[in-house]
Amino acid sequence: MIESIVDDNERILWRGKPDIVLYIVGNPAIYLVAIFWGLFDLFLISDFLKDAQFLNGFFIIFFIFHLFPVWFAIIGPIFRLINYRTVEYAITDKRVYVSRGIFGRDINTLEHREITNLSVDVNFLENIRKVGTLNLFYNANVNGAFNYRVSSDANRFISIEDPYGVYKLLKKVSLDVTTDQAFPNAYRPKENTGYNTEYK
Repeated sequence: MIESIVDDNERILWRGKPDIVLYIVGNPAIYLVAIFWGLFDLFLISDFLKDAQFLNGFFIIFFIFHLFPVWFAIIGPIFRLINYRTVEYAITDKRVYVSRGIFGRDINTLEHREITNLSVDVNFLENIRKVGTLNLFYNANVNGAFNYRVSSDANRFISIEDPYGVYKLLKKVSLDVTTDQAFPNAYRPKENTGYNTEYK
C-alpha cells in the first residue's frame, strides 16, 4: 500500500509493522484495571441481587455501562487484531507515513520539517521481545500558535524492531532533508556542498 501513495521520485528508506503480539495485547495496565473493576462490580451486583427491588431495567443498564473498563479490555484486542493488517510504518527521503484503519486504510503523513522531536519508549514487555515504540512529536497550529507538542497513535511507530536504529535513521534523514529544503543546493556557494541527501 505504501508504494502506491509515495511520489515517483520518492524512495522508501525503511518500513515496518508492530510486533503482532504486543500490538494486539496493547497496554497491560488496562487488564489489571478491568480485573479489579470487574471483581468490585461482581461483589456489588451479588449484593444487589439479594434485594429483589433492584432487579429492574435501570439496574441492568447501569451495570452494563458501569462495566465499561471490562468491555474495553475485551473488545480492545479484537479491534487491534482486525486493525493489524492495515498497520504499517514507513520512512522515505521526503516524509514519514503511518498507515492504519478498520474499515479502510487511513494514511497519516508528516513532512520531515514538521517533526520537532523524537523519543523512544521501551516498556517491560517490549524489552522482553526486543522491540520499542518511536514517538514523533510535532507542533500543532492551535489558535494561530505553534506551541503545542503533539504525539498520538497516528504519529507513533508502535512496538517496532530495532527502535534505536530507526530513531537514528529518522533523526539523520529529518535533519538532512530539512536542511536541504531550507538551504537548497542551488543557493549554496560552491565550497559548501551541503548535506548528503542522496540515500541508498
